[in-house]
Amino acid sequence: MQKFSQKGVALSLPVMISVSLIAGALFASVPAASASAIKETVQLSGQTTYYGELENGQPNGRGTIKWSENKQYSGDFVNGKRSGTGKYINQYTDADGQIHKVVYNGTWSNDNMSGKGTQTEKVTQMDGTIRSNEIQVGAFQKNGLQNGYKVIHAVADPDYSFTYKNGNEVLNILHSNQNLVQRWQNGELFSVSYQNGSIQKEYSMFPEDTAAKERQRQAAIKYLKGITAKITPHLQQFEKLSKQVPLK
Repeated sequence: MQKFSQKGVALSLPVMISVSLIAGALFASVPAASASAIKETVQLSGQTTYYGELENGQPNGRGTIKWSENKQYSGDFVNGKRSGTGKYINQYTDADGQIHKVVYNGTWSNDNMSGKGTQTEKVTQMDGTIRSNEIQVGAFQKNGLQNGYKVIHAVADPDYSFTYKNGNEVLNILHSNQNLVQRWQNGELFSVSYQNGSIQKEYSMFPEDTAAKERQRQAAIKYLKGITAKITPHLQQFEKLSKQVPLK
């Protein structure tokens, strides 16, 4: 039997053939690099261009669509529509000359923001100062926040607006972003509006001008103090999110 030797190791021909067949089978199971999805650039309409994966001439898979220099989406497509996960950016100037920059990063369905995501919007005035900065975090449906948190920081007094909603439960607060839990416990927030089903409570920090209305205000404060433990996680989330919307 013929033998082959390399670096002092002798292999018989049948053994070499067996090794060769095994190696070939292993390599055959590994997908070739050329099997990866092909990306193309297409002009969809007007200024709208797309670069990414296609199927039947439509965006399908991962890709980027650009409607203009300041408006684009990068992420998943299914049959030509944004579906899956992706990031949308839109920067535009309103009638007053203010620049709006909207960014949404999250899940999509049938061309709509739908599912878990985060949306921010910053509004900058003509002189370069930021008029407002907003963040929304939670579950979106048909391009709007369905359940979750919204924090707006603006050139206003008070400078923060906080919103939490989950089904029939809605909480709105106007105040600064400092010591929210303590202020809640003391009934000292600028204004609070709370609704949960048939329960509706609200108050402002200013005493009412009639005795009857003041009794209602004090009753609302007492009720809201009583649910401090339930509301505390939302207040803490408000403070956390407020750090992500500076006016600078």
